[in-house]
Amino acid sequence: MKIVAFSINPIFPDVITGGASKHLYHITRLLGQEGHAVKILCAQSQPHSTGFEWAKNVHVLPILPFHLPFPQPYAISGADLGLIVERISYHLQTADRFYIHDGEFLISDVYAHIPTVTSFRDNIYPESVLGTFVGKADDVICISQFSYDVIRSTAGRFYPGLQERMHLVNNGIDLEVFKLVDYSALAARLKVNPQDDLILLHPHRPEPGKGLPETIKVVDRLVHQHGLQRVKVLIPEWIQSMVSGGEADFYQQMMTLMDELGVREHFVFIPWLAQEQMAALYSLGRATLCLGSFVETFGNVAYESLACGTPSIVAQVGVHRTLLPDHLIDKVDFGDTEGAVNRVLAILAGRRENHSDVLPYLQEHLNYHRQVSTYGEIITRSQKRQSLQFIPPQPAPDQLYSLAPWCFLTGERIYHDFRGEYFHDQALVALARESQSFTQQEASQQHISAQEWEAWLADTLIAPIE
Repeated sequence: MKIVAFSINPIFPDVITGGASKHLYHITRLLGQEGHAVKILCAQSQPHSTGFEWAKNVHVLPILPFHLPFPQPYAISGADLGLIVERISYHLQTADRFYIHDGEFLISDVYAHIPTVTSFRDNIYPESVLGTFVGKADDVICISQFSYDVIRSTAGRFYPGLQERMHLVNNGIDLEVFKLVDYSALAARLKVNPQDDLILLHPHRPEPGKGLPETIKVVDRLVHQHGLQRVKVLIPEWIQSMVSGGEADFYQQMMTLMDELGVREHFVFIPWLAQEQMAALYSLGRATLCLGSFVETFGNVAYESLACGTPSIVAQVGVHRTLLPDHLIDKVDFGDTEGAVNRVLAILAGRRENHSDVLPYLQEHLNYHRQVSTYGEIITRSQKRQSLQFIPPQPAPDQLYSLAPWCFLTGERIYHDFRGEYFHDQALVALARESQSFTQQEASQQHISAQEWEAWLADTLIAPIE
């Protein structure tokens, strides 16, 4: 079978740039091992980039002139977009299947003739969000229950047949790769001493929302309130060709914050590591911090770290609220610096030794081999279906609503993932605490006015459910 895959991100022969490219490699490698001929069409990182073989029967063709670096990959001329459409269309003429990795190819007429599978890797970048509404895939893969619920509660409201095409396939953690390993060589290379330093990890891309200011504030308290002068936080430097002006500005802002709080000497910038070195990095750390407001649909870092025996502290944003039980991963509300500090202190004191409980759970619920094989089955078995038709919503008087899946009730406030803020609405808190679902009539019986109800809808705090 001839399979064409699409990646709006550039792909490099020797560097994995994040969770999306990591999983694309494993999926296409399996398809190649099964004897399928796979071509991956991806963004050019440099003009006239040359193709290469990524794995057996898997060829990468960096021929798409999208705007790099992110954001706004579609900030290109009509001439370049025409070239992209022409090149993708050319390769699809002789293909049997089309796989869109992350739902970000937005011109559905190009693949109207071929069985197409889309995997939505995030629910926050504009191209992915728009892709859930305008995409015409025959099968849709969601990488977590959170992502599944978001798509069902947004695009699914207008395309009733969408849910029948949706598949929930949790991303997997390869426990043969991510495990506790000898980190001495990497420590020497990075010039850190795990015997003398209290090493914390912040292995994220340098972009707002990934939690660096929150990590800086945690370190400030660890150093200046708790006297932990030996704290060192390892932060990877981003790939140069992928650094945008916004990310460069963000870097500078973070340096300024470190200087203002007097903690710059506690941060160590390290090179972006190859995939095979990540297990050593995770094993080297005492804890991995994932404290940002970025709405992860999976969040590889937190769970890879756990597989390597290093506890993760995550903000309860997006998938991190529910992917693992509370006793297997440390969760704090977004912005709760003191809570995060206390979790770090407990880990450093040795009070969070649960590695033996984590591994069986990861093997059962985040099974790498099951993920990859399921993707392969969905892609190769996909059949052409009729395009979904838009149907305007017509809510009935007995329509049930609930807190939207991107909202979280914590204490006496509601956190909204996509707004990145807390709502202090006593009436909605009381209603949501009393029942998981409710109608507008039931709300009115609790003295909720029509104006309050409309405000909840306008703030996207509640959403209709089936």
